[in-house]
Amino acid sequence: MEELTKALVDYYDPRTDLTHKQHLHEQLNKFLIDKNSWQIALTTFQQQQQNQSNVMPPLLIYFLLQVLEHSIRHRYGDQQQIRQILLWFFLHLFESLPVYVRSKLCLLIVQIVRCDNQWSIDEYFQTCYHLIETQTLIGLLLLTTTIEELGQINEDCTIKRCNQLKTTLNQHAPHIIHIIHVLLKKENNQMKDPLLIKQQTLICLDRFINRLSILPLPSELIDDLFQYTSSTWSIDALNCIHELILKQHIPRQYETILYSSLRHVIQLLLILNQNLTNIIINKITEILHSLFSLHLKRCESIENYPMFELLSGVYKFTFQQVTQDGFYACLDIWSIFIEYIKTKDENRLLNKESSFEKYSQILRSLSQELLQRIHNAQTMAENLEETTDLNDSETAIDRYRRECIDVLSKLADIPNLSSHILHSLISLLQPDIEKYKSIQKLIQTSPNDPSRQQFILNNDSIHACSQILNSFSNLLHAFSSIANTCLLDDDNNQQQNYFQTRLTLVHQFIQLITYIIHARFDLVECSSKKIHNELIHAQTRSFECVTNLISWLSQMLILYNSNQDNRRMIQELITHIIDTCTPLIDINNFDKSITISAGTLLSSIVPLTRQNLPIDQMNSIKHLIHRILTWNIVINSKTNFQLYKLSIKIISFIILTDQQSTEQFFRQIFQPLDTLLKEPANFFNRHQDQYLIRHSFLEYTKLLSELIESLRTENNKLRQNLFLSVQYLIVNLNRFLPFIINRDTECETALISLLLIIFEIFRTQMGTELINTILQTTFSAFNIENVQNVLRESKKNDHPAISRFLEFLSLLVNEPGNSKLTQQFLPTIIELCTTALYPAIRENCALDIRENYYKLVYNLLVNNWRYFFKGNVLTTLNGEIETTANEQSFIQLMESIAWSFSQADIEQFRANLTSCNELQLKCGLYTKLIFRQQMSQALLSLLLSVLLARSHELCRDDIISTLFYILTNDNTNNFAYFIHNYLDQSNIQTILNDKHKRLLTETYGRNETDLPSFTQNLNDFIHDYRHYTTTNSS
Repeated sequence: MEELTKALVDYYDPRTDLTHKQHLHEQLNKFLIDKNSWQIALTTFQQQQQNQSNVMPPLLIYFLLQVLEHSIRHRYGDQQQIRQILLWFFLHLFESLPVYVRSKLCLLIVQIVRCDNQWSIDEYFQTCYHLIETQTLIGLLLLTTTIEELGQINEDCTIKRCNQLKTTLNQHAPHIIHIIHVLLKKENNQMKDPLLIKQQTLICLDRFINRLSILPLPSELIDDLFQYTSSTWSIDALNCIHELILKQHIPRQYETILYSSLRHVIQLLLILNQNLTNIIINKITEILHSLFSLHLKRCESIENYPMFELLSGVYKFTFQQVTQDGFYACLDIWSIFIEYIKTKDENRLLNKESSFEKYSQILRSLSQELLQRIHNAQTMAENLEETTDLNDSETAIDRYRRECIDVLSKLADIPNLSSHILHSLISLLQPDIEKYKSIQKLIQTSPNDPSRQQFILNNDSIHACSQILNSFSNLLHAFSSIANTCLLDDDNNQQQNYFQTRLTLVHQFIQLITYIIHARFDLVECSSKKIHNELIHAQTRSFECVTNLISWLSQMLILYNSNQDNRRMIQELITHIIDTCTPLIDINNFDKSITISAGTLLSSIVPLTRQNLPIDQMNSIKHLIHRILTWNIVINSKTNFQLYKLSIKIISFIILTDQQSTEQFFRQIFQPLDTLLKEPANFFNRHQDQYLIRHSFLEYTKLLSELIESLRTENNKLRQNLFLSVQYLIVNLNRFLPFIINRDTECETALISLLLIIFEIFRTQMGTELINTILQTTFSAFNIENVQNVLRESKKNDHPAISRFLEFLSLLVNEPGNSKLTQQFLPTIIELCTTALYPAIRENCALDIRENYYKLVYNLLVNNWRYFFKGNVLTTLNGEIETTANEQSFIQLMESIAWSFSQADIEQFRANLTSCNELQLKCGLYTKLIFRQQMSQALLSLLLSVLLARSHELCRDDIISTLFYILTNDNTNNFAYFIHNYLDQSNIQTILNDKHKRLLTETYGRNETDLPSFTQNLNDFIHDYRHYTTTNSS
């Protein structure tokens, strides 16, 4: 024992080096698992019992307890003796033992109780009750551990035994409740260590409520619990209340207990004070979150439940928070409430008017307060204690503003509230716009150079200017987020009622944009870099606001088609926006962020309004087109090319209706790319220009991809015009593919991505011949041998070009309209999957192509199952056996899916399970003869093994339902037959004896016909299987 004590001391000594610690770990572990160690531990405890003068060190006691724990469940004949010794230690050495040793002693005592017969368990409970009368704290600790252990499902017992233990605990519940209630009401002067006893009593109650599915608590105990909480603000008492609130599904006879708790929570909320600790505040927040998540509907159904007092209390509680985490948690509670109201309206449980009116006062107050806090976000965020981790891209102020705006956006979704929020926002914006304009007073012209302007700033003016700009930017940010929600309304009458107000607001913003463009604060010299950046930020935010108004302007053009006056006003506003923004789109502009913002605004307004306005006839647009065509673009300037691409998209939306103009424009724009494609030999030979050539290729292919992608939702006429304009490029790009394959991964990936988008958007316009040509070239470039070599020889796990190629194939096999084309290439695709892709993934499961490979297999099987199964309805009706074509290919594809079930990737596991079930819905996979004869048993065994290993618990329900569907769709198989065969497997025979296999078969070998019963039966089987295997292995 001395050597063991020394080894333990050295092991836990931080000064011990790692090598020696590893050696000690091996030696201690060897002693721990030795079959005779338990006798040494027991003898040592007996000696301590006889000689009480020298108490063993706590580390040694704890280690010897671990030794006993390791073998305690298998020493049935010695358990009573072990329990007596452990009880003696617990009672006689309690004061001298540290908490972790006490807890281990309690746990071992109760673990023995779990294995006792019913008479011994009842006797044990009487011992606990007696100890509570004589040694209250010790008895409570023992009772608490007993409740924790007897009330849960552990694998140290069979499921039948676990249920018996829970039943026993339920039988003792009334007496336990009585004991807890008596101790809670007892005066402090009547107890030794009253604080510790009250604390342990509440912990015991907390565990008791947690372990029981029902709430057999007297209302007097609930009242006393809340009274104690309100007087002490004990965290343990609040934990009990939280456990009560978490009870959602309870029998009707116990609902009054929950109702009482819900009412008491409001009383607690109303008496909160500022002196509570953060721990208490956080726990109250958790309780409120649970209440709002689980019980809002129940609260409304309780007669005379004070909902307004609850919401008022939460409102006050929210804005009294002193930490960031606390404030954000409260905002989350409001999000739950807002979602509840919206869901209620959508389900028509109450009509919209009465639902909103019921809570209108508190919701208006909330929106008003949030607007004020967004307006003053910087000051508000600084007043809160930082308790949350921030990512690199977000400051504390950004996070504060974002959280507030998120809730405000949800409030704006409530129809009757959106107009109120809009008016409140306008009332805050108007004075801020005037303050923003007043900044111009700080600008002075240089006496020596009239063209030079500069801000004259001192410390006071810098602070004032910064405050104005920050507040203004915050409101603009808020408006950008809620503009569409507040302005757009499905109700035309509502639109007409508020039209003038909203038109005034829009006009005000357009005037602001005009002012910004003419004032150009970004061009004025500024000694403060911070002020300069904030000015630009405010300007770009203004453009964002107008961008978010475009949808409303477009809707108004349609709504007021017959009202010429209103229509003319809107057209004038849109024209003014376009005329104001187009001059800014120039590569020579000083600040590119403002230029990009103006371009983004135009790219939003043109597609939505081109049908209602002669945009192509505007002089500003004609000048813009001329300017773009004469730009000398430096391809390696990222910002310039970004602006160039944005400008081309704007023009494309304007000219696409005219085929001739479109073709001329794009021939000139894509001349650099066309030149590269026509001279592929120069792509790799001109070393001095290699970077620029390559960069040019990448930028122009991305530009073409984005242009084509922008037409995804447009009509066929516009698609046809663009296709005809770039058809020559598509042909040249296809010819270029063989030259670049395996030579430049990034360019190869960009080209395959472009071809994928072309095929996806233009497949109707391309025609069979061009599609066939592209496919022939692509399959030639990505032939089986090439793909095998790339995946085998490359040391990298990422292969973006092959991954994009697989997306291309998924699109091809997913197209019912191209069935003949699909059938032509289907054998090649299947061969590629089975001979190149699947073997590579199996060899290296870290390959990034795995996800796209399985998507391809899924689309191939679901959309082309008739390639394998040639039967029809008549085959089924006539009772004929359905033939399977291409049988080997089908088996190999299914094998690759089954293999993924043995891997750790849980998302892929779930996706492939879904694929199997989709195949069942589509073609009746589980009823197919080839599946039943060659795959069913292996797949069932594999999925059951995964459940037994508990390696994919997040997919547990999906696996069980798949097992159920396979078994219920196979008339030659059932659960009893399958379980019998599974337990007879050679690998199972080594870990289960015949007795346990027979018990499992007899207990669970029944054929359930509904999913809930099947799930319960299988879960119980898994529990007992794991219990028996653990017992045998030990």
